[in-house]
Amino acid sequence: MHTPRDERSNWTRSLVVSGGLLIAAFLASRASSAFIATRFPDRPLPPDLLFDTLPYVQWMQYVTDIALLTELALLIWYVARGHVRELPKMIALFSIMELLRAFIINLTPLAGPLGNGAFHGIVRVTQNGEFPSGHAASALLFCLFVDASEAPRLRAVMNVLVVVVCGAMLLSHGHYSIDIVGGLLLSYFVYHEYADGRLFDWLKPLVTP
Repeated sequence: MHTPRDERSNWTRSLVVSGGLLIAAFLASRASSAFIATRFPDRPLPPDLLFDTLPYVQWMQYVTDIALLTELALLIWYVARGHVRELPKMIALFSIMELLRAFIINLTPLAGPLGNGAFHGIVRVTQNGEFPSGHAASALLFCLFVDASEAPRLRAVMNVLVVVVCGAMLLSHGHYSIDIVGGLLLSYFVYHEYADGRLFDWLKPLVTP
């Protein structure tokens, strides 16, 4: 039988582990970005079929960030409405996704569609490395965190916002189309491997209060 003290201890442990993973993910992301900028200063600019097919709409870069921030706000609301115990797991899975991305982006360094070092959207942070897209990965992961059977309307809104994020990135040339596909596959893998697979079994007891 768990006492209130045990529950507080488990909660503290879960937050410490997930917070540690988040810090590690941030440091890995910045290190990867710096490595790419130093090791591959003249990265190639590849062609993109959808860039050639769709119109270029510069202001859609702001729609990307607004839609993603809206998703995050809705997820925070969802957590506050009775899913606080899931918060460490959410932070941990987001961190693992970013850690994997920090490694993958070094494999095939490409120039940004708008040029190396160019800012995109509201958040003015330079991120070297394109594949996979962190925006697309985050958008789908936030959506998957919402239980469709428990909050179907919210999940439907989140689904729409995922499409908006991805579509806006294509129209504003924020990411190549292959980056967006890669980001969606990455977050899908992380979420479902945790939920249905065994790869992250070691993590589950550490982030479950």
